[in-house]
Amino acid sequence: KATVSVLNWSDPRARFNMFEALQKAQQQQAEANAPPKKRGPLTPAEQMAVKKRKIQDLATSPRKQMMMMLFMLWMSGNELSLFPIIITFQALNSPISSVMNVGKTFQKATEGLEMSKELEKEVTTAKLTYIAHQMVFLCLGLVKCYYLDLIPTNALDWVDHRPYHPTEVAVGF
Repeated sequence: KATVSVLNWSDPRARFNMFEALQKAQQQQAEANAPPKKRGPLTPAEQMAVKKRKIQDLATSPRKQMMMMLFMLWMSGNELSLFPIIITFQALNSPISSVMNVGKTFQKATEGLEMSKELEKEVTTAKLTYIAHQMVFLCLGLVKCYYLDLIPTNALDWVDHRPYHPTEVAVGF
């Protein structure tokens, strides 16, 4: 059985205990809803770990765009018109410009750090990963060019460029 206690408001000590319990509950709720307390400054090892994680996230960031690129290339179609050519140009231009600016991309993540051998190796590996992702994007653009028949793949694509050699054939009976 649950017992229900009735508060005797005429007793001042009971009113004080009730008020004290209410204040304690409000304080606990305020602490639970308060933003987390700020920590002190990060140690150098923690700063290095955070920077390494940022560098790795930057290296694999193109992977997040892969499905969108595939969807755009698929939705643009395979007929030769303005929209597919623009999408294909973007698919070819974006990885080339990203590879050209790989130094600037990783410069922001590594500024303010002394480059130890370990960190230098980490940055080089991250740059190579980033470039590999961009090469996959470039291959996707080249496959789209193939499907648009913009890449010459057989002898008939070169018919206009072969010199004409007339041959004389004599047929007689």
